[in-house]
Order: sequence, then C-alpha cells, then structure tokens
Amino acid sequence: MLRKLTAAALLCVCSALYAYNPPAGGQNLFRIASPDLLTDASSSAGGALSGVSSDSVVNNPALTAYEQRIVLNLSGTLLFDSKDASDKSMGGAFEGGILFPSRWCVSSFLMQGIFVPFYEMHLGNNFALSANVAKDLNDKLAIGMNFAADFFWGYDSDWAGGVNMGALYKFGDLFFMKDLRFGAALLNVGKTLKHTDVYGVKGDYASDWPGIATPKMGIAACLLDKPNFDIGASVDFSFPAFQDFVFDAGFQILICDIVKVSSSWEYDVCEYSEGAKNIVPSLGVSVQFKFYSKDGSILANKGWAQSEMTAGAAWKQLYKNVNAVSAGAKLNLGLKDTQPPEIILWGEE
Repeated sequence: MLRKLTAAALLCVCSALYAYNPPAGGQNLFRIASPDLLTDASSSAGGALSGVSSDSVVNNPALTAYEQRIVLNLSGTLLFDSKDASDKSMGGAFEGGILFPSRWCVSSFLMQGIFVPFYEMHLGNNFALSANVAKDLNDKLAIGMNFAADFFWGYDSDWAGGVNMGALYKFGDLFFMKDLRFGAALLNVGKTLKHTDVYGVKGDYASDWPGIATPKMGIAACLLDKPNFDIGASVDFSFPAFQDFVFDAGFQILICDIVKVSSSWEYDVCEYSEGAKNIVPSLGVSVQFKFYSKDGSILANKGWAQSEMTAGAAWKQLYKNVNAVSAGAKLNLGLKDTQPPEIILWGEE
C-alpha cells in the first residue's frame, strides 16, 4: 500500500513538472519596462546599493517603506528580435508610477504596458495596474502588500489578479559589509494567466504564468564604502510555482554619489534546460543631479525648492536573438532628510 501511495505521489509531482511550461520571459513579465528593473537583479532586498521607486514593488512590496519623499518615475523599453520568422521583429514596454509617503504608510501606484510578439519570447500584449502599501514597523523591519491586475489580449484574451506580500529587514553593518539587507516576498498569489495562445519554452502552448505563489528571497549589501566610491552586490533566489529555480546576482558601482553603473545576471533552470538561454549580464548607467525651483513656483511653495532627478539607460540581451534597450527618469521631490530632529527642553536654545 505504501509503495502504491509513493508511486502515485511521484506521478503527480512528475505530471506537475511536465505541465510547467511558461513562455520565455514569463516570470519577468513586469521587469522589462524600465532600466532599473532590467539591471537590479530582481532584488527583493532593494538592489546592490539601495534605491527605490514605485516599480521596486515588483520584486518586494516592502521596499518602499522607508522612502521619505514623493517619487515620480517614467520609462520605456524597446525590444528587438533579429531573427523572428514572422517578421514581428520589434516589441516594447512602458511604465509610469508615483509614490506617496505619509505618517501612516508609504503608498504607490504603477501602470505598465508590455507588448512582445516574438516567437522566442512570446508574451503577447499586457496592460498592468498595481497599488502598493508599505509600512516600517521600526528602524529595521518593514512589511508591504501589493494588489495587482493584468489584462492580456492579442493571442486570445485573459486576465490575472491577486496580491503580492513582502518583508524587508535592515540588519546594518556586519564585518566588511555595510547596509546589509534581507528581503523576502511571496508573489502572484491569486489568478495567473491561463487561457492564452502564447508559446511556452517547451514548444507547445504555455501553461499558467507567471508562476503562482512564487517565494522569493534575497540579500544585498555595500561591500566597499569610500567617500566617492561605493560597490555593492545582491543575490536572490526564487521558486516560480515551486516548479522552477531562478538565481539572480547584481553588482553596482556608485561614483561621487552621481554616476551609478549597474549589472545583473540571471540563471533560470527551466529556461536554460530548454535552450532559452538568458545568461548574458545586463548593463546600465544612471546619472543623478539636483535642480532648483524658482522662488514663488509651485514646487518651491510646497517646500521642494531643491529636488533630485535620476536619468538612466540600460541594455540587456534577454535571449539569443532578443535584446532590450531601456531609458527612463525618476524625480524625487525635495531633498532627503539626513538630520535627526532637534529636541529643545523648557524653551532653552
């Protein structure tokens, strides 16, 4: 009897593994619309050198919890397939988002459009919306939750919707590692895309995607902290639908707090075993600068006389014949508050 039960269990597991057939890039559907997402190694810990905007919640809904300023971001990506037999050699993606901090929580909203007709990376047409809430429980621990919906068309039609949950722990310094952070998330808890006529990595029509209830965990830290030169790294592991294993590694250099160079590398066991190789490192560069608003302007009257803008671009070879080129900008209204509050007792100065 025990042997029969064991054999039945193994048969169920093998059947599930055989049925797992997402399209190439399906697990990264929402990570191609901006240069940051292309190069941050899908980091659930906030990237090698910490930085967030409204699209950070794609990797971990808790990442925005410590942001103090309103953040606006806008970006777009062009995708090229040099050898698509159907003459559909170009695709693209765009996104726009906003982040609002308050005394109770940090809320953010993100809109994305993804249009990929390639046979080698058959993601179809998608329009996605998400709303995120993140809260810092103390100086070290934060949690977040994201409500997301995706509408698919062009190759049949379907929709996906559900929640993403995450946590972030800021450990601090450990030996040579500065700003050590741990992140964990559970993504795609709900309905995923199922009734789509897109091709999976195994050659037939794709199964459910992105992977339902995908656990993700990661670690990131600054490894070299000099006055005008920082180096950071991140490592992430995820298990899409508990039927695949994905390893992500990221590397960033910050020069004079102005220029950031980013690179990331991904290894997806399922895709690699089926010949959908996507292991070439990405490359991105961003530049941050401050700008000043005139006295009496709307920004100055709101207390945002000085603000920061970051402009960036990135390239990534997603698959053998598919390349992505992305550009975008992020606006942080006001300057980061780095001074602790001053407490005056009994009216003394």
